[in-house]
Order: sequence, then structure tokens, then C-alpha cells
Amino acid sequence: MSNTTRNFSSQTLIDVTKRVLGAMGAPDPAAAAVAKSLVLSNLVGHDSHGIIRLVEYSGWVEQGHLIPAAQPKIAFEKEATAEIDGNWGWGQTASYLATEKLVDLTKQYGTATVVLKRTNHVGRLGEYVDLMATAGLMGIAFCNTGGPIVAPFGGYKRVMGTNPFAWALPGSGEFNYVLDFSTAIVAAGKIILAGMSGEELPSGLLLDKDGNFTTNADDLTKGGSLLTFGGHKGSGISVLIDLAAGILSGNMPAAISDSGYGNGTVLIGVDVSRFASIALFQSVGREFELIMHNAGTPNSVLMPGEFEHKTLTDRDKSGISLTQGVITNILEVADRYQVKIPEFI
Repeated sequence: MSNTTRNFSSQTLIDVTKRVLGAMGAPDPAAAAVAKSLVLSNLVGHDSHGIIRLVEYSGWVEQGHLIPAAQPKIAFEKEATAEIDGNWGWGQTASYLATEKLVDLTKQYGTATVVLKRTNHVGRLGEYVDLMATAGLMGIAFCNTGGPIVAPFGGYKRVMGTNPFAWALPGSGEFNYVLDFSTAIVAAGKIILAGMSGEELPSGLLLDKDGNFTTNADDLTKGGSLLTFGGHKGSGISVLIDLAAGILSGNMPAAISDSGYGNGTVLIGVDVSRFASIALFQSVGREFELIMHNAGTPNSVLMPGEFEHKTLTDRDKSGISLTQGVITNILEVADRYQVKIPEFI
């Protein structure tokens, strides 16, 4: 059955993913970086951005949209701004370069903005703002995504991408406070993952191509549309992300873009130590966590980023669970590149 599961260690999945990426043409450093990023998404509980993305990435490689050996570079740097050219290579390697440059510029100027252009899927935005927060920054990131797949509030036709947004602050010391969400009511990857795993969707997430509510995940690939979260509020945020990230990166809004793929990404950093000490963030964070946790029954209220922290701790010990549907899809990709995965057999 496609929804039966098996557990694997994170290192096993990193090794498997790295081999498949290498067979696609990724140099060893890039394969290692992308593999760790994808499996980190599995570790923190966001399987839609985990190794299942190998299916999507392999398609882009075969279509010529993703150039496996391409290296990102700094296209320009001026004062507190910089632009990273991903050269249509791996989005994660471009994003790591952008995050590193953003941290350097923010430490120098107090605040900075870095834009990524010609960048493929960057992975989970929360990963990068988490790195910013660890460096003592308030980090903000947003990107417009590929072809249109989301209907605006009041409509049913595909107009926007899933257009995620992430925001992080230094936490109390145990974990950073990381908010990371798709402006669609659910990430498209979660719909695809549900389809692979043979799961029926909850109602209210997806419209078929005629604008009717559907619980069949396959309707997304047949011209259906995701809805935005929060009605007109989420729709408004998605519109601004599509315009801002699309125009600044040159990727253009999803409904206008010629490419139909790529992530136009904007990273913004603020050095919080210019205004308040990290020690104050930690002490106030600890006090605020207690207030939040006492606002409901035990474990019913979590801080942003706490779910991911707890899930990583659990999965680091117990392993990462993959459905047979996901395993089968990964094996099919590996077979196309003549990669053996005895770990999955």
C-alpha cells in the first residue's frame, strides 16, 4: 500500500539523496549541501520540502531548467544591498551564498537586503531565516514561485504561486523563533505528497479546474487551484510577494513570467544588537515562552519554531518515516539515473 511507512536515519537519507543528485550532475559540494537541506526539512517535520523534491528536481534537470553543475555568484554588491545570480543551478546553494552575504552586510550596515535571481527552488525558507537568527539577526525572507497554481480570494483560476514568507528572531537559547508559511492555504508539495501517499485531502484546500471544492489531490495536476490562507488577507500578502519578489528578482509574477519556474527570492536582515542585546532577547524569550505555554493545556500552545525543534529532536532519535509511495517515487528517479538504493529495497 502507498501509505505504509518505513523509518530511516537522517544520515541514510542524506547519503541516498547525495548519490541521486550526483548522478543528475551535481558536483560533490552542491550535492552534499542540497541533500542536507532536503533531509533537514524531513527532520523538522516538513516532508513536503524533503527528499520527495528529487522527483521535481529530476524533471527540471531533464527539461533543462535546472543546470546541475552551475555555480551561484554575486552579481553585484553596493552598500547594504547585493544580488545573487543562481545561474539556474541549485536553489539551495544560491540561498546559502545569499544568506552568508546578507549576514555580512547586516553586521556592517545594521540592515541589508539581498535578492536572488535566476534561482531554482530554494527549499524551505525557514532554514535561511533560522540561520540569520542564529547569527543575531532578525531575518525576513519571501519568494514568488514558479507557474501560477493559486487562486486569488474571490476567484478560482490559477493566478499566483504559493509565495512563501518566513520571519525569524533569536530565541531563548534552545531554539530560534521561526515563522515560515506558504501564502497558499497549504504548500503545493503537501498536496503532491498526499497524492503519492494515497491520502484524501481535507475539504477546503483545493478547487478543481471548474472551481468546485475537491478532496482529490490529483485535481491539482489537472488544472485545479489551491486557495490562499486567511481569505482576503492571505491573498493580499501573496499578491505583494508576487509583485515585489517577482519584479526585484526579474522572475516576474507567476501569471506574467515567461519561464514558469524558479524562485524570485528576497532576504532582509536587521542586526538586533543595534537596538537590544541578544541577552535581552533570550531572557524575554524565556519569560514569554512560559506565558505562552501556560495559556492553554500542556503542549497545546507552541512558540513559532518550537514544533520544528521538537520534531527534529524526536526524528533524530527515532528516524524519518517515509511512505511506500514516496519510496517508490524516489526509486523511479534513481532508476532513471542508474543509481542503486539498496537501503530502500
